[in-house]
Amino acid sequence: MTLIHKFGSKKASEAVPILIEQLKANDAVIRSNAASNLGDIAKEAVSAVPALTVALKDKNLQVNSSVTLALSAIGKEVPSTVVPALTKALQKDQDGTVRSSAAKVLGDIGQEVPSTTASIIPRLIEALQKDKNETVRSNAADALGGIGQKVSSTTALIVPRLIEVLQKDKNETVRSNVANALGGIGFSARSAMPILIQILQDIDTKNDPTSVVDPTSFILSIGSLAESYQDNVSKLSNEDIDIAIFNLEKALKILAKDNSKEKFANEYKAPISRSLYFLKKEKDSRLLARTLDLISKYPWLIGAIIYIIFFPSLWFTLLWLRPILLLKINNVLKILTVFKLPDVLGGGTLPIQTLLFLEPFTYLPRVLDAWVAVHIDSAKEGFSKKKMVSERSIYVPIPVILDNNAIANFTGKDLLPIFEKQRSTLLIFGEGGAGKTSLACQLAKWAMFDESTERISKHRMIPVLIEQEIDFDVVAGEQALTKTIAGQLQALLGEAEPISQKLLECLLRQQRILVIVDHLSEMSQVTRKEIRPADPNFLANALIITSRLDETLDNVPKTTIKPLRVEGNNLSSFMEAYLTYRGKRHLFNDAEYFDACRRLSLMVGQRNTTVLLAKLYAEQMIATKQGLADNLPNNIPDLMLAYINELNRGATNNEPDNRTIQRDAKLVAWECLKQTFRPTSANRDLILAVLPDQDTALERLEHLEKRLYLIQVIGSAQDKIRFTLDPLAEYLAGLHLIGYYKNDEASWRNFLAQTDSIKDVEVIKGFLLAIRDCCLALGQELGVPNFVVSELDKRTGLATQPTGQSQTLSS
Repeated sequence: MTLIHKFGSKKASEAVPILIEQLKANDAVIRSNAASNLGDIAKEAVSAVPALTVALKDKNLQVNSSVTLALSAIGKEVPSTVVPALTKALQKDQDGTVRSSAAKVLGDIGQEVPSTTASIIPRLIEALQKDKNETVRSNAADALGGIGQKVSSTTALIVPRLIEVLQKDKNETVRSNVANALGGIGFSARSAMPILIQILQDIDTKNDPTSVVDPTSFILSIGSLAESYQDNVSKLSNEDIDIAIFNLEKALKILAKDNSKEKFANEYKAPISRSLYFLKKEKDSRLLARTLDLISKYPWLIGAIIYIIFFPSLWFTLLWLRPILLLKINNVLKILTVFKLPDVLGGGTLPIQTLLFLEPFTYLPRVLDAWVAVHIDSAKEGFSKKKMVSERSIYVPIPVILDNNAIANFTGKDLLPIFEKQRSTLLIFGEGGAGKTSLACQLAKWAMFDESTERISKHRMIPVLIEQEIDFDVVAGEQALTKTIAGQLQALLGEAEPISQKLLECLLRQQRILVIVDHLSEMSQVTRKEIRPADPNFLANALIITSRLDETLDNVPKTTIKPLRVEGNNLSSFMEAYLTYRGKRHLFNDAEYFDACRRLSLMVGQRNTTVLLAKLYAEQMIATKQGLADNLPNNIPDLMLAYINELNRGATNNEPDNRTIQRDAKLVAWECLKQTFRPTSANRDLILAVLPDQDTALERLEHLEKRLYLIQVIGSAQDKIRFTLDPLAEYLAGLHLIGYYKNDEASWRNFLAQTDSIKDVEVIKGFLLAIRDCCLALGQELGVPNFVVSELDKRTGLATQPTGQSQTLSS
């Protein structure tokens, strides 16, 4: 029982002088008890502080401990002169209670007498870090926190040590006291915020219901530090504010999900939330103030920034909403004058599009797709009206070999991997009449499909068909092929003005235009030299070529497609499909249909038939059934002549009859083949000169062109003529040749010698096969020497057919 409890406050204070005298007693027990009693009455014993200070020097350890405890109880009234004795007690006293009391008194003295902190703080830090008694460490933390709170100059030394102990000390009570100390110091201890939050998160993550760790101290410390931000916001840099906002948001997030703290979460979250709101407002106000200040100081800079941001943002918006407008705006700006730079910038000129940052957006893939979308309907209509395309409007799928892989039912989807590449070169090669051009036309249609699943590429392409020799009448610096593509594209779309060079180049390079070069093998060397995919200036990155030869194409990577002949066992299926597509299958009963297929199979002999022959024969079947032709042809030459007769059906009395048409067509065909033995073009004037009946020669030639569409006038000067169907030209030329040579062995041997002078027999193989078929059909009648067929067989790689398999059928 203390003196105050025993005698009351007044009586206890009256006992102070007596107790002071007892501090001087010889008996150590009396001295110790006197000090303890003075500690009991605490503030009533302030007058005893001088005597207690002297008593600190008592050599008796028990007395010394009691005096220390008494001074701790009296508190801040203790003079600084006792610091050495207290620090000694803190370091060396064996009693943990005494050391704890010494730490507390030193803390009080340090707060009241800043000059003593230089000697006090190191001892308190030592106790905090090394004392084995947790109470001593806790009191040392409290003492340091109190000093740091009152004497700001000491925080640079105190705060790092507190943070170090906060991270390393294993005792939760000590850590809690350290957290409280840091929170008490406030703003100067803000560097501890991330560590406090991490400790709080670790406690939350463990979520151990048996844990004795109380997070309250850490939450309160975070709240105290958060409130210190508001009081010292002027001292925070913009970066400090960003860091503080991040830390406070993290702390609130932890508290929000910790259900075990619901009873105090709202209370403890309040200072954190208030500070977070305040800091965000401060951040916004600073940003606005900085912006306004910057505008007032550098108006030209702000204008430049707005200029740099506005136009690209505008173009980017249009790119996603109305990409075609970018092209239209670009075309409008083209007519404006260029902008002259100031002399300090070189004095050069720049297009307006460059100054407005429009150029990088104008020809992006999305813009080009929009251009294609605008013109795709015109392209479909224009492409379908091309004579070569309309004549091949019926497409029957045939087996092909795609890069050495046989595909029975070839579709556009098979080419998707090919056209995913940045440059796609596709070669369709095979013999005349194999269906190369028909397949190329179908690929062009697939390229324009609206349904992406049916296209040959992910985006739509507009096909440009080159089927004539290239016009080389160009100005300096202009490419003949590019000019030809531009002209064909303008005609295809029905545009009044040609497309701009830059747009055309981008459409070609980004595969929005599909360039199709038909019958390259029959074109002149001058034109062939323009098709150079390995040339860096070759713009067509989506290219389809048809040829009778497996062209090298500068040895660039290419995909090859070889249409296969219609085999005998598939002939019936092909004819069935073709007649069905034509809507004429119902005209034939099964017996008639299969008899016609048998006759065609016998007609072609040991060879499988080409697509062209099968189609021509099917058309003759229809014409015969409808009473438009007398009988089905017995051989391939007759089939070709029957095809011409069908074209000339309905001719008036003023127009040439069938015999005249056949004669003229044979002559024209021979003129187109006699130089190279392959279908090419011939000079129009030379053809007119060899036609009989010169008075009507021009009229008959125009009849072949404009009425029958057997031939076409080509060339920029419109002075060349070529056949529309190469196999037809070969058979007509063959008929002319055997009718001209007949039984003249010398002429035949001379002709065969000429064929031997041609290095690549594949180039003329179609013509040699046509002559062979003509000889088998009419050779006996015309007296053609027997060796001719056998020699042709050697050159074409065919074995001589037995007589029973002649291509001439009995009617």
